[in-house]
Amino acid sequence: MKALADDLRETAASLAHDAPAHLPPPELRERVLSRIRAEAGTATPVSTATAAAPSVAVPVQAGGRNILPWALAAGFAITTASLWMERGTLQQDRLALIQEAKEARERDAFAKMKIATLSSQVEAYAKATAVIVWDPDKQHGVVKLTHVPPPGDGKDYQLWVIDPKYAAPVNGGLVPVNAEGIARVSFSPDQPISKADKFAISVEPAGGVPKATGPIVLLGGN
Repeated sequence: MKALADDLRETAASLAHDAPAHLPPPELRERVLSRIRAEAGTATPVSTATAAAPSVAVPVQAGGRNILPWALAAGFAITTASLWMERGTLQQDRLALIQEAKEARERDAFAKMKIATLSSQVEAYAKATAVIVWDPDKQHGVVKLTHVPPPGDGKDYQLWVIDPKYAAPVNGGLVPVNAEGIARVSFSPDQPISKADKFAISVEPAGGVPKATGPIVLLGGN
């Protein structure tokens, strides 16, 4: 857009110079010569050589009238292009600011999140991996398990959040595992969490329990 505006400005500046010249009408030459003869007081015909080069400057006004509409049109085009360029720039700046603000919010949110890796507490879970991402502002998290053996008949895995504010771990809900030993579950604890110091996964009776009773098989913090 800037290149377009510059090009239009140059075009407007050159219009006056590029306009075609307008020759004076033939009768004007005869009127000028007649006046010269009258002032000289002689009826002697003016030679062709003398008449061919009269030292009379004849202003050409018709060209100026023809240039004006083109100059106005060019000026309008320049103004329009400049306005569109400014509008486009403002729109781009607005989108850039929105994107920057979005990225900043995402960075701030990610910086506040707690990422915990749980380690095995029982030999049978040595190959298991467990990662928890916890968002303290939203009081919401995601737990992902891999290579976890089945909990056993009539059993379920249950997640617990250990907050120093509470005497007992806070229930985070059940963590169902598929046949491949994989789980990905979103959770929200039963009670508000001030500080998620640690996370634990235990084996509990099917359907879960309000307080941990079974063995803790995975445990960890940040």
